[in-house]
Amino acid sequence: MKYIHGFIALVLIIVSNSACQNKNLKLHDDMIRNESEFWNKRSISHVILNQMIGKETQVIWSTTSHTAAPVPLGAVGPEKYTKMLQGPIQNDSLGRVLKSAVKEKLNVIIVIGDGMGNMHMALPIYERYAQKNKIPTYFARIMSEGACGYLYTGTARGLVTGSAASGTAIACGKKTLMNMIGVDSLGMPLQSALALAINGRYKTAIVTDAGITDATPAAFYAHSINRDAEQKIADQLEASSNIDVILGGGASLFFPKGTIFSDFERVPESLNFESLRTDSRNLIESFQKKDYQFCSTLRQLQNIERGKVIGLFASGGLPAAINRDESTVSIPSVKEMGNKALELISDTDSPYFAMIECARIDWEAHDNDIASVYKAVEEMNQVLKDAYRKYQESPENTLLIFTADHETGGLEVAYRKMPKENAFHKKMEDGEEWENITNPLLYKIFVKNLERQKKSVSSVLGESATLSELKINIREKLGITLSNDEAEQLFYSMTDYKRYKD
Repeated sequence: MKYIHGFIALVLIIVSNSACQNKNLKLHDDMIRNESEFWNKRSISHVILNQMIGKETQVIWSTTSHTAAPVPLGAVGPEKYTKMLQGPIQNDSLGRVLKSAVKEKLNVIIVIGDGMGNMHMALPIYERYAQKNKIPTYFARIMSEGACGYLYTGTARGLVTGSAASGTAIACGKKTLMNMIGVDSLGMPLQSALALAINGRYKTAIVTDAGITDATPAAFYAHSINRDAEQKIADQLEASSNIDVILGGGASLFFPKGTIFSDFERVPESLNFESLRTDSRNLIESFQKKDYQFCSTLRQLQNIERGKVIGLFASGGLPAAINRDESTVSIPSVKEMGNKALELISDTDSPYFAMIECARIDWEAHDNDIASVYKAVEEMNQVLKDAYRKYQESPENTLLIFTADHETGGLEVAYRKMPKENAFHKKMEDGEEWENITNPLLYKIFVKNLERQKKSVSSVLGESATLSELKINIREKLGITLSNDEAEQLFYSMTDYKRYKD
């Protein structure tokens, strides 16, 4: 009889566990459905992971998408133009300022942090304050010396934008609809500030650590109602062949269907990839016939001293700053590309125009990845350092601007309450004792949170094929220890993981 009772108990445990698991899966699926307006199913693993991380870090993300939050804007240069960029303005107003500066033959450098909101920009500023580092970031320096403003980023019809519509407003001075590149709301081509500069015999450069046919750079030279028509956008770039320096990723759209990159360039095996074209066109060869020097490695780029250049260094986007190691040394950073571009286009008496995009801020923010965002924003700060030095060579004739096309992720850092037994205590001068259960996130803990992460969230999830690998990778590379239940929930959610780009 006791065996029967034992068997029944075992069955009840199994049924109970199964019911519990089904309940957890249902809760997970309900979460996906309920949050689908603000978190795509493919990014739910990040929502779950960041809820877990948020308990320790006090970092809060409201979404994995774009928001309507105004973004920072800073500028130095002739007062006539910095005054136009002071305070809150619309993104198309910035585009018109760029065009006005070009018409007046000013040198123009615009650095765009894709997806960078005010809190993103503040991360390295808080880090310096915490470390008692009195050397300001170049975001703070530029805002203090020149214009300090905010950019409203909406489309022609809505509050929340994407890189295509906002990039077009910034590049061309006119708002348009979502996903449109270099055209107005009716699909008619717009003239960008870059095109105006080319007509005015400027030396010009487009630089990005995304694909060179991605939305933000494309808004400065292409015309399409669909930002995803990247083969068409690549064809337009080649057809015009009038930008002096072109540096970024996206090489897979520049050589013939059915071939691989090493058929045309000597590259490490790890950097080899297949063409994404649907035809037999070889745009690399076409550029070379038009006197462009082609490069695919950092060393090749560094060896170029003058002339027109196209450098394509990855199939799509370049590596995240946080993931750079010995395996990526042949790929230039956005700082290295930006510095070289400015060197090449400023070596004559002609005025110059450069657009440098720091795209990885947006990519890491879509992944709700605080440490990777911090590294990407710090990299943009280094881009601004080089740009500022170039500005100082001729401040009365140069307009340097930084801004963002939109905010991504709704990033914030929030206080949290803690149990009374964990309260902060301090004896005051008069003998009274101060007690506080509100945790403001101590500066030293904030810095520790940023520094403990060694790899991006996307790489950790992508490299974790089993539950045990996931737990180990999150502990060793993100500095977070998950319980078995948390790890199982996260691992289940990863079945829908897909890298996000917008």
